[in-house]
Amino acid sequence: MRRINKEDKLLIFGLILILIVGFLVFYPVGYYRISPGVAKTLAPMVKVKANKYPIEGEVMLTAVSMREARLFDYIYIKLFKPKFIELRPKPQGIDMNEYAELMLEMMKESQLKATAVALKEAGYNPEITGEGVKIVKVLEEGDAYGKLKDGDIIVAVDDKPVQLLTDTIKKIQDREVGQEVKITVIRNGKKENYQLRTLALQENSDNPSIGVFVAPYKREYKFPINISINAGKIGGPSAGSMFTLEIFNRLTKEDITHGLKVAGTGTIDLDGSIGRIDGIQQKIVAAKKKGAKIFFAPIGNSDKAKQMKDYGIDIVIVDNVEDIISYLENLKG
Repeated sequence: MRRINKEDKLLIFGLILILIVGFLVFYPVGYYRISPGVAKTLAPMVKVKANKYPIEGEVMLTAVSMREARLFDYIYIKLFKPKFIELRPKPQGIDMNEYAELMLEMMKESQLKATAVALKEAGYNPEITGEGVKIVKVLEEGDAYGKLKDGDIIVAVDDKPVQLLTDTIKKIQDREVGQEVKITVIRNGKKENYQLRTLALQENSDNPSIGVFVAPYKREYKFPINISINAGKIGGPSAGSMFTLEIFNRLTKEDITHGLKVAGTGTIDLDGSIGRIDGIQQKIVAAKKKGAKIFFAPIGNSDKAKQMKDYGIDIVIVDNVEDIISYLENLKG
């Protein structure tokens, strides 16, 4: 039998090293890697038929960067805890393509609501209605498992009627993690009530959940002006406040940004209130890198947003869209 010489040992060592590196780099661990993402100017995405006024400033949406985490990411983040980079578990029990479609649907409804709120702030009378939300998937991790069913129509949260997708989610999230929520559904033509305990389905998330994915149900809208939005493959409802600001700015004579780059985040409700989101610090970092001077953060994210007050960008905590408009109007002086 031939003895293993030095060259053979080096070759074997090299192959083992390649296998180890490949394992670290390519082996999935059931998490997403969340880091600062993009800040994108909304002007190219939004078309307002009635817009005839010049605009010099920019309104930007912000988004986190999210990709499938590998073993190397997991070890690196757990050991070194890099700033603004975190792990978030993948949602279980749902196909990722289906999840992506739901995020796009949430973005679409957020855009519709942003359009309605902007039109209302500009003096128009838009209409947007729905008849609740349809449950498309009940996750095993949530308290809804074994109680709610796929196909149920949620029509009320805490005895308050709900019409739209993002409204329903906001009403569920309008509490601390661990608190209970009353959910009213229609199943086979009958109303049924369930008392469910909320939990955070993802690490580092401030948002309580009952563990369901939902879609719009019989949604309709009528707008007096033709407004279209194309955000590509960006999903989720968190750009609602900035879409509202961009559309409102197109409908008013004066450029409310005063030539500045402004960014922000937050869901939008039909009454103009702005809801909390995940990834606030990563979004502030993205906005700063793109040159934004002002960042509007939801009051629900104020604690983490205020931790960034020395980051070199003015962080303004807002509760509703009128807070944003008022702040920018006061900059004129």
